[in-house]
Amino acid sequence: MTSARTPDDYALEVGGASRRLHDRPVLRGVDLVVPRGALVAIAGPNGAGKSSLMRAIGGRLALDAGSVRIAGAEADAARRAGRLGVVPQDVALHPQLTVRENLRLWSTLAGTPRQEVAARIEAGLAWTGLADRARSRVETLSGGMRRRVNLLAGILHRPALLLLDEPTVGVDTDARERIYALLRDLCAQGMGVLLATHELEEAGQHCDTVVVLDAGRVVAAGARADLIAAHGGADGDGEVVVVPSSADASDGLRAEGFAPASDGEWVSAAAVVDLATLERRLASRGITVSEIRLRRPTLTGVVARAIAAHRERAS
Repeated sequence: MTSARTPDDYALEVGGASRRLHDRPVLRGVDLVVPRGALVAIAGPNGAGKSSLMRAIGGRLALDAGSVRIAGAEADAARRAGRLGVVPQDVALHPQLTVRENLRLWSTLAGTPRQEVAARIEAGLAWTGLADRARSRVETLSGGMRRRVNLLAGILHRPALLLLDEPTVGVDTDARERIYALLRDLCAQGMGVLLATHELEEAGQHCDTVVVLDAGRVVAAGARADLIAAHGGADGDGEVVVVPSSADASDGLRAEGFAPASDGEWVSAAAVVDLATLERRLASRGITVSEIRLRRPTLTGVVARAIAAHRERAS
């Protein structure tokens, strides 16, 4: 029998987070937890509230209501104590300084004890596989190497919670896998990691939990398999993908149970296996398609359907 979690088990607790900006609600009662040792992703369309939530956790956006606790402490106190680490999407490194010089600067600014800075940098360089590039100027590094240095700069002060914004943007597959391996290693050491991403399939593969935001609300949350079971059927059921060529197909596709995904695709849990019949039904609505196919359920499709269902309930 497992015991209930206590506040000390959480790297982050957000309760009822609400905020309006320019008379528009950007956060509406968001509840979110990141257990110690967990890797959690927040996802959703542009304007869903991801950036506002990350800013509120980081102390750059005051809440109108709700609370944020980091490592069991009130957020302001936790930040002052160095319990929070932040790795922004834009690489926050000085390109003309060396890797070691950048790390020395950022670790000092983050409050790493002076007597431990050198040892932590050397250990961190070995951990990230960058020891042989310590004397290289950042401007000479590959994009993946810069991302690793950026990550290392955010954790040398050993925070309890790490926030990352799009940590793998602009890097190749091997570099992405290496970054996630480092994040999993941090989790194994007890750190809680919260990242914002548009890379849904990647998040589903690597993260313990994916939290879906839309219009400032949490509309779904869970592991990939749980989200697919709740919003997209079992892994073997599949989903229909349609790419319309009609100028305005949105209303008709929604009437057929489709939700917009990405890159012009619309997805639906497979209600029909006969795609020719579906294509004729769409044609009867004046919708022509350039592509129609059946595929295994994807997190992209699941998120699209969860958001569409939320918007339908809210309308």
